[in-house]
Amino acid sequence: MKDLLGGGLKPNDPRRFLIEAMIGAMNADGVVDPRELTVVQRQLAEHVLFKGLGAAAARTLIDLSTDAIKFAGKAVARAPAIAKGLPARIHRLTAYGMAAEVAVADTSLHAGELTFLEALRIALRIAPLESEQIVAAARHGQLTAYLEDRYLRIKNLIPIACEVFALRALARGMANDDQRFRVRDFFAALPDLLLTSDELDSELYRAFRRPRAHDAQVFGELARVAAGLPDPVDRYWMVVYTLVAEMPATVPSWRVIPFIGVMQAAFQITDTDMELAVVDALTFPPAMPRPS
Repeated sequence: MKDLLGGGLKPNDPRRFLIEAMIGAMNADGVVDPRELTVVQRQLAEHVLFKGLGAAAARTLIDLSTDAIKFAGKAVARAPAIAKGLPARIHRLTAYGMAAEVAVADTSLHAGELTFLEALRIALRIAPLESEQIVAAARHGQLTAYLEDRYLRIKNLIPIACEVFALRALARGMANDDQRFRVRDFFAALPDLLLTSDELDSELYRAFRRPRAHDAQVFGELARVAAGLPDPVDRYWMVVYTLVAEMPATVPSWRVIPFIGVMQAAFQITDTDMELAVVDALTFPPAMPRPS
């Protein structure tokens, strides 16, 4: 995870929203417990995601987070903004984990904390079972190990994402090296799909050059890929990444994007979840590199 963030303060730094998730949990029950404050301070001092941030920059982000919560009136009202500031799946899991660790620091979860964690879970698109596992890991001092395991699991989905984008290029009649390089640059800009340049080149080369039957249909190929993704959350995020690849102005009109329609059917995503995926896709920076 240390490669996902790090260094000095950046414009619109996503670490602000990791901090805001913790500050929100700390204030959710109306009482700031010293044990909760200790967890926040420890995370800022020791967690690899905050490495290189510096004390002054950390204080700035804490002040911004505290002011945002005060302006909103209560911590729970900031859950959608935290999600918007953390578009990547691994960052969202981390934010929820840090908030959970703060909330359980005083050995009990109060009603306000439960309400905040549930609002945060919904805003971050974290499944109920996964949120329970995160809270349990936080209670038992195993949060870092749990999140590292989840990060490795998400990284293991990158070959599947490469296959999806190879099929996207095939469907558009653009399964060529130029498109492969564009997809590589796109993946490199997504924290969830981040590998070294050589690793991305290798995975994408395999996917783009994979032998396929001359009469292979994109729907059938996508259905085959979906069969290897039994977790509906993994399927959902594959759709999100594919929507992110579209020009932001076209994403709300997803129903008229041919490949998106085929992918929805193959991955068995409901219209309601497609609309949520649109919201999540539009939280990624509009200026990031996108394939054609």
